[in-house]
Formats: sequence, C-alpha cells, structure tokens
Amino acid sequence: MISPSLENKKAELSHCGPGERTFLGAEAQHEISQRLSGFPLAQQLSHEVYDFYGNHLLFTESRNFTSTIFTLRLGHDPIALKSAEIQLQLGTERVAEALAHELLHLRLFNLGFPLGEFVQVPFQFVHYARDFIGMCHWVLNVVQHEMNYQSFIALGFDKSHFLVRSNEVIDYRKQLRPEFQNGFPAQVDFPRWCIEYLRHFFAARHGGDGDSLDQAQDALAYGSRLYPQLRLVTGEIRKGFEIAVFKEPSQYPSQVNFLLELMGIPKFTGWALLEPSAPRMPVAVRLDVESAKRGFWQKSFALSRNSDDHPGSWEMPFLDTQA
Repeated sequence: MISPSLENKKAELSHCGPGERTFLGAEAQHEISQRLSGFPLAQQLSHEVYDFYGNHLLFTESRNFTSTIFTLRLGHDPIALKSAEIQLQLGTERVAEALAHELLHLRLFNLGFPLGEFVQVPFQFVHYARDFIGMCHWVLNVVQHEMNYQSFIALGFDKSHFLVRSNEVIDYRKQLRPEFQNGFPAQVDFPRWCIEYLRHFFAARHGGDGDSLDQAQDALAYGSRLYPQLRLVTGEIRKGFEIAVFKEPSQYPSQVNFLLELMGIPKFTGWALLEPSAPRMPVAVRLDVESAKRGFWQKSFALSRNSDDHPGSWEMPFLDTQA
C-alpha cells in the first residue's frame, strides 16, 4: 500500500516546469547514478544517500536551471522532514561533479551532523533579518565545503571542479567611495566584509588559483580601512579551519556558532537532527532549542534554495552558489 505522503510527492512531480524531469526515491537514485557514469565511487555515494532518505529523495534536472543546488525541506510545527532535493543544471562541463558536490552535502546529515533551525535577530536589526539569515547559510555552506572537499577528490574528481569558478574581478577600492557605500549599519556591514574576504580565500583553498587569493587580499586590505578588526577576525577564522575542526557532530553546533559570533552574525539558537527510524525513513528531531529571549525576534527556516516564503515555515536560500 502506498502511503498518502508518497502519493502527494508523486502528485507534485506532475507540476515540473518546461524541460524539467523529476524523479522520486529509487527512480531518483537510478537517474542520479546514470549521471555519475564513469565515477563508481560517486555512484556508491548516491546509493548511500538514497538508503538514508528513501522516498524523501527528489531529483530534478533541466538545461533551463542556472545552477545546481540541493534543498533540505523541514516542516517546523511539528518538526518533520519534507524532502531532500537536488536540482541539477544540465549542459555544463561539470554535470557529474556538481551532482556529486550536492550529494556530499546531503550525506552530512546522514552522518549525524545537525541542521541549524532557529536564529534570533535583535529587534533593532529585524529589517536586516534576511541579510543575516543569508549570512548564516553562507557560513554553514563554506563549513560544509571544508568538510566535503577531500571527500570530493577521493571520489575521483579534479579538485578544480569542486566549485564553479568566476572570472569576475571586483574593484574593492571603489567600494570605499561615498557613492558606493551601501548604507548598512556597521553591525551588518562588517560581517559582509568578512564574507567578501573569506569567499575568495576559500575559493582558493578549495581548488582555486592565485587570482582568488589576490581578490581575498584586496578585500582584506580595503575592508580593513573601514574596520581595522577585520584582519584579527579573519585570522582567527583561518586558524580555526587550519586545526581541522568540524569533524565531530556533537561539537558542530558550538563550532559553527563560534564562527558566527566572531563575525558578528546572529547565532543559531536551535538545531535539528535527522535520525533513521526505519529503513529509508529518517525523522527530524529537535536539539537544544532555546526559548525566545526578551529583546530578540526569532524565525525558523529550512535549509532551502527556494527564496519563496510558504505558510508555516521560513525558507531562505541555502547559499551554495558555487556548487
């Protein structure tokens, strides 16, 4: 007998956009494995991901997509896993690499690493809540890239294909001119400069080249003119990554929150965990969710790449923009 939830998922497949093909469960795993032909270890990874998520696994492919992304959708009241989705952009030079990249993201939750679910934003910065939540996603994403980079190479892929490479060169000197000031308060602007430096630094660290390092140094040099503490903070962050943290699921929440606090980004106050309850039937459970504190505005969100809001949940982009 097919469960109502599975019937609902199958019904959703009929709403694919033009040129899109969507698959569920075992069919999704089969199609993913086909796209990974020539990379047997990556095909094994697809089996491992399916064996955990089962019919929660959704796979959609199309040449019309502008990027390859994964989405992990949670319901929040009550907490429940809705779906684990991969959207694959076809027609690029790194289809298999991008697909394996997203599978590695999904596998982390199978390995017991928690998901950030709640963030508290001070009332005076509610207007910038989307900015802060986007920053939280970015930090989670780069942490997971650090965790997955060596695994990606071990699957047989070229390290330079771990991320999409951009030829854009940013003139950070120009960003200091009054006409280019963004108007953000320092509490929002400082973490943005941290991210500007770190995104180039980690692009170089994760298979990139000297151009990325040059951009990182430019961001650091000009950002430090506005915020002298930028060098100290980014140095502490680099030091944290160099000592090989993010290996133990039980320490993962505190380590991520430490990075967020260094950059002045609101930390996660609640985490969720995916646990197997039956073969291919994971369930979501909450970990140490703090009560909303006085003077704070709290919102929940799913690890999602869909920027549309849906009733009953707060879904924001998971910023894996270079996958």
